[in-house]
Amino acid sequence: MWVFKPDLTKLRPGDVILTRNAEAISFKGKRRSDIIAKVTGGNFSHALICTALPTLIEALPDGVSNISVQNCFVHDLKHVRVLRYPNQAIARAAASEAFKFFGKEYSVPAALRSVLPGVPILESSDGKTFCSALVAAVYRAAGAPEFASIHPMKTTPATLEKSGHFADVTSEVFVSILSPNNIEQMSALDGDRAVSPMAGQSKLLNSYYARLSVPIGEFFAQYPTLTLKKPTSFFECLAFINSACIAANRLPDHAEANKARAQVKFIDDLAFELLSEGKWQAMMMAAQAIDDSSMQYSLDESFKVNPDVNLADTLGMIKATQDQIASRSSILSDPVGQSRAWDEWVRMTHEAVSELNVRLNVLNEVLERVFPSARRGGQ
Repeated sequence: MWVFKPDLTKLRPGDVILTRNAEAISFKGKRRSDIIAKVTGGNFSHALICTALPTLIEALPDGVSNISVQNCFVHDLKHVRVLRYPNQAIARAAASEAFKFFGKEYSVPAALRSVLPGVPILESSDGKTFCSALVAAVYRAAGAPEFASIHPMKTTPATLEKSGHFADVTSEVFVSILSPNNIEQMSALDGDRAVSPMAGQSKLLNSYYARLSVPIGEFFAQYPTLTLKKPTSFFECLAFINSACIAANRLPDHAEANKARAQVKFIDDLAFELLSEGKWQAMMMAAQAIDDSSMQYSLDESFKVNPDVNLADTLGMIKATQDQIASRSSILSDPVGQSRAWDEWVRMTHEAVSELNVRLNVLNEVLERVFPSARRGGQ
């Protein structure tokens, strides 16, 4: 059987992928997808956006999460559309904005209102979203002029599909391949998703945010003139806490300032407790074990006479890994020593970047051994 797989050397940050659940085992899933496409007058029912390769981010009922495109395929090209914004600076900015949505909750009411004509937009400041609203919101935040007048909460996959602001690069990004031996462990973008060790990450992060939002809300109520932005996700909480700690520690020593510092410390300690309890780390370790197994397979194959190693995939993974290292390293130069939670997050990021550097070294070794004439990826 032949299927279609994204080429990592062709996909770019900011690319929007539209899909429909045409090959799912569940009749209910296919039926829901068909209804969304029909009611909105389009051919698709779901939208994802590429952040830093090989990652796609999407809003699902369990919350906003990500998926590795390396582990994805589609059965039929008619079930997928890849849209590219022509201004790559804006597209990259949109990809960066999408990271801010990670872990946010999904809004079922807003999703339903978006597909029903004549239904008023559901205004909300709680940060909840749905798939196509996320895409519209990040492009608006990135400064795409065409999205300035489009309300994200009234944006559907059909809105994006029919937009004249994107180029269709589906045939460039997706290539036909013989069905891989491990296809049962892969996710069909037009069907059933593989079970991932990170499947519960959005639910877990949403529970962390729910715990933190109470004392943070009380803090904002106590100090209504704060210039700091109120966070709407767990990761926004970490950045807020670090900024709040820095600001509080600079206050003069008097009763009101000491009270503010005590409140900030309580929030910081709670965030540190949640971040360091180990549940999210366990998910990441399980995902890392899968990645390590894949890297070991490629490394073992590279010593064989006829290795099962694809040049395009290897070059794509090298570029994707470099992008991930650059993206995650962006916070490593930030000052530490003010917030326990932020310092723990920086420590975890150092570990993640270290793992990515190991992967990059393995990929470069495989590339040099199997394809010695190919340009070596950067360190």
